[in-house]
Parts: sequence; C-alpha cells; structure tokens
Amino acid sequence: MAISHNPVFNQSLQSGIDSVNQQQVDSEFQRLTSTPMTIEGTASKVLGLFVLVVLGAAATWFTGAFFLLFPAMLVGLGLGLWATFSKKVRPGLYYAYALVQGVFVGALSGILESMYPGIAQTAVVSTLATAGAMFAAYRMGWVKVDARFTRIMMFALIGYSVFALVNLGFAVFAGMSAYSSSFGWLIALVGVGLAAFTLNLDFEAIREGAAQRWPKEMEWRAAFGLTASLIWLYVEIIRLLSIFNQQD
Repeated sequence: MAISHNPVFNQSLQSGIDSVNQQQVDSEFQRLTSTPMTIEGTASKVLGLFVLVVLGAAATWFTGAFFLLFPAMLVGLGLGLWATFSKKVRPGLYYAYALVQGVFVGALSGILESMYPGIAQTAVVSTLATAGAMFAAYRMGWVKVDARFTRIMMFALIGYSVFALVNLGFAVFAGMSAYSSSFGWLIALVGVGLAAFTLNLDFEAIREGAAQRWPKEMEWRAAFGLTASLIWLYVEIIRLLSIFNQQD
C-alpha cells in the first residue's frame, strides 16, 4: 500500500506503517512541503490592511462624511464577526473590513475633532506609542503570553464585550451611557488596557504560527486580528481622551 504520493516516503517507510492513515500522512506531507506562514508575510498583509484603514479614514475626514459613523460601525461589526467565525480565509473580506473600519474611524475622529481640536492627532500618537510599548514588552519578555494569561484575557474580553453591547443598547434606546457617568473615565481606561494587552495575544499568534509552519493563508487571519486590535485600541484611546476633555 502506498503511504504517500511522494515515492521517497514510500521507499523509506517500509515497515510497520500499513496502519498509518493515508489522509493523515498526506496532510502532514502537504504541511511540511507547502509554503509556510512567516512573520514577514504577515507584516506585509498588516501593512496592506492598515493602508486601507488610513485611506478610508482620510476619505471620510476630508469629505466631511461624518454621517457614515453609525452605518460604518454596524457594517464593520458585521464584517468583523463574519471574518472572525468564518472557517474559510477570505482576503477580500479582510480588505472590506479594513476599509469600512477606516470610514468609521474617520467619522468618529472628525466628529470629536470638531468638538475638541487636536484630539485626533493625540489619539493617533498615543495609539502608536502604546502599540510600540506593548511590542517592546512582548519582545523583552516582560509580558508572558502563556495559558494563564490567555485564559484571563479571554474571560476579560468576553465580559467587556457583553458590557459594551449592553451599554450600546442603553445608549441607543434610552439615551444613557456608562461612559457619561462619573466613573466613565475608569471604564474607558479599562478598555484601553484590554485593547493594549490583546496586542500581545496577536504577537504571540504570529510568532507561534511562523514557528509551527502554519499554512501561509493563516497570515491573513493573523493580520486581520492585529489590525482589529489596533483599531479597537485607537477607538478606546480617543474615547478616553474625549471624556477627559469633557471634564476640563
């Protein structure tokens, strides 16, 4: 019985392998011989998605199409959920997500900039600085992304997601928001912290994928995850800055 489509494998593995599942062998052979995921390939895809975010934000900012805030938020949420739970890698979906989220970020930034001049620039710089600090902490080993860290982050993210959905419901239907309370800045600060530490999960996923030679298409999933985390971090930071400006 042939063990693999590769004759070298068939010649070198002659004994005790009749019981080996053909599909498992072929799958392992394909994994070892196919082009694997790399950090460089993932970085290039992150850059491409980031460019689309910037283009979407710039177009919305300079045209003043701030009325697209809520439509872009809803469409972006839908695309994000689709991209997250889809079993198939869809580059076009990730591109669409990045562009729509860019429109959302541009509209949000434009509205807040008209209220608090200079806030958008501060938010951009703060986001880049925070992301850089998180990457440095990860590289230096100051943040250990182990099973315990991942488990804690997952529980925290689920809890914060439930809170965000409930708060959105109150804001839309009752005109009330937890961010408008006296503890709003603290809630926003928690959001910034969660978004920042989520970057470490993305960094670890990219490193692990490259080390374990995941399929090259997984670069898209890793790039999407990192892009989504960066967008979330920016939104949380500009929200926090707006709360501080309201208190001045």
